[in-house]
Amino acid sequence: MKKQQMNRREFLKTALAAASIPPLASFLGPAALRAAESGGYKALVCIMLEGGADVCNMIIPAQESSYADYRSMRKNVAVYKNELLPFSHANRNGRNMLKYGMRNSMSAMHRLFGEGKLAIIANAGTMVAPATAEDILNGAPVPPQLFSHNTQRALWMMGNGRRVEQTGWAARAANAFYPSSNPYFNITVGGNNIMQSGGISEALPFSEASVSPNTMTTYGFGPQSGGGELGTAYHHIYQQQQSASNKLLSVFATRRMEELDQQVSLQNLFENVEEFEGFGKGERQEGVPLGDQLKLVAQLLSVRNNFPAQPGRQIFFVNHHGWDTHHSDNKHLSAHLSDSLGAFQAALERMGIEDQVTTLTLSDFGRTLGANKRGTDHGWGAHTFVMGGAVRGGDIFGTMPAIHRDSPDAWRSRLVPTTAMEQYLATIVKWFGATDAELDTIFPNLATFSTRDMGFMQQA
Repeated sequence: MKKQQMNRREFLKTALAAASIPPLASFLGPAALRAAESGGYKALVCIMLEGGADVCNMIIPAQESSYADYRSMRKNVAVYKNELLPFSHANRNGRNMLKYGMRNSMSAMHRLFGEGKLAIIANAGTMVAPATAEDILNGAPVPPQLFSHNTQRALWMMGNGRRVEQTGWAARAANAFYPSSNPYFNITVGGNNIMQSGGISEALPFSEASVSPNTMTTYGFGPQSGGGELGTAYHHIYQQQQSASNKLLSVFATRRMEELDQQVSLQNLFENVEEFEGFGKGERQEGVPLGDQLKLVAQLLSVRNNFPAQPGRQIFFVNHHGWDTHHSDNKHLSAHLSDSLGAFQAALERMGIEDQVTTLTLSDFGRTLGANKRGTDHGWGAHTFVMGGAVRGGDIFGTMPAIHRDSPDAWRSRLVPTTAMEQYLATIVKWFGATDAELDTIFPNLATFSTRDMGFMQQA
């Protein structure tokens, strides 16, 4: 008598039961347990402005003399004064209000800043140790391969300005929060990246709001295909090869089984996913448009409770390409960044989670103060932006640099950072729930700097 074949629905039920998720507490670390006990979900959305953002054409001095100096330095790439959206900030002694402006293509970010939902972190960058421009001139150490795109972007994502790490800071955060592995802590919609690599669990990639079967699943080569002799054979092969003496083969088979099982676990993830409007494509956008990526993050956040075990913490990676402006201004880039941040914050507010999600920007480095013929060259320090309901917005944190010839804040026309990358990121990850000891593990060079919390987050 022929044995009755299990149908797809029965197979999935069986597979899901067999691969049931262990109790949440069984793989939580101390930080995640604190989060679970407090009942508060939190997420970080990290936007890499790939190529080196020219922030000196995004935040511009608007005082008469300061603007004249800026225009003299930047020449043909300077933003005209009548194109600025004005705002004020107290100077270094806190007694006088200085005038600045965002370019008029950044109206959404200007509005968010005025509403107290966006903060500017002044002149941040990779640093070996605290140093001034004069210190650097006198031989103080600088980060390795200082003006290299790949190395500087990697240091930002590794969270250590002193040396190259084997893991990214988000991967080390995952290890601290979930030391027994949680594959849903780190999620990327911007492709493979160093920031989320090297931890116990690799980042989970998404390119659209669906759990799409891969080629092997489509042709019946996996357990979630609903059975079939060929699918069953492949499943058994992978199971057996997980214990192979060949390390490469065993790792591949283990990862393949994890992928197959994960597709089953996530099959209903996007049930009742929300749709969002207002995310534009951007002008001359390289790669996947930032708006599309942030819309996908919003959709993932709308189904956050559908993830197995409902992780209390998640980090999302987004990649905004095209910021290497040797031969152009960054007007279209800053406009798309601004519009996308505005649409994303509106989506968070619609879901009622604006206080639980913090969005931050990173970049390889800033640009030179002086212009070349059509753009600017590789720099060092750069302003960053932090957005969310938990941000003490409407203010600039850190020290704004002087933009003029022979600036005491610059070395070879490049701003020397007055805020270390680690100080910036640690302030955010502290809000995320990490203790001081965990911060020292996540950011190995943090102890070099006296300020660990810059005060721009509303810490619990």
